[in-house]
Amino acid sequence: MLNKATQQEHVSLKAQAWRVDFQERPSMADLRSVVIKEPRNVNAVLTPVDMEEALASGRTESGGSLIIVWMPPGVNTPPSIEHDVDAWMRDSASSVRQTPVRATIRTVRVIWHDTRALVYTNAEQLDDAIDAVVRFTVAERETTALELAMDSTWASIDADAPLTHAAASRQQKQQQHVNELTELATRMKAMYLRVSKALEQLDPALGESSKRLYSELANAALLWDRVEPLGEPIQFALDQYELANTRLIEAKTAAMEHLHAMIGHVLEVGIIVLLLCQLRILW
Repeated sequence: MLNKATQQEHVSLKAQAWRVDFQERPSMADLRSVVIKEPRNVNAVLTPVDMEEALASGRTESGGSLIIVWMPPGVNTPPSIEHDVDAWMRDSASSVRQTPVRATIRTVRVIWHDTRALVYTNAEQLDDAIDAVVRFTVAERETTALELAMDSTWASIDADAPLTHAAASRQQKQQQHVNELTELATRMKAMYLRVSKALEQLDPALGESSKRLYSELANAALLWDRVEPLGEPIQFALDQYELANTRLIEAKTAAMEHLHAMIGHVLEVGIIVLLLCQLRILW
């Protein structure tokens, strides 16, 4: 049975909300943040926000922010709060994701939907839950960006296929385009490797509860199933544009050699003509 002090603390708990901003260079004044190393180096800075303000927030948060609402057990709030929070989560449905991601481990339950997250847990598990949610948010967003980048690259891959064999001199004007696609493919490859590493959760500083909840969220969002198939297409894109670069360089080198040969022939002819003119003068 709870003692009097514990009962008072339990009753006084209220639903709380935070806006999470993902910053590469957080201010030194930020008191609460989660350091994320993979799949990119950012700090998730938490700023408390009024519950009514949080629930009134638009579907898309500015600057890629995330709103987290915490509902502790025995929450001391108006009876309508759970209904309002549920409606707030349902409103986050989009054409890309109709249903939220749900994960549960023991006494922690999370509902996540792009820019919103609802956490049901006790105070002792809250920090681990927030840690898992913000790390998952970065991994999910990077995975989605990687999928979109790969999808948008297929048209260029198909159009640039002729560059993978002998390139004509007229195709030299495409060098800048090939350079840009080579850089894009390289960045996609790097992001693929970093997202894969993030899903492995190899950082020894991570708490066990955070790791388990993160894994449940990643499984619910099918992150492994979405990331793994991207490996071969990304490598194919990288190989194609490396080959296209090679063919363009070869074509440019051949053109330069042909130009030098032509200049050499012209000089030889000029020398012969000059000698003939001198001989004619002597005669």
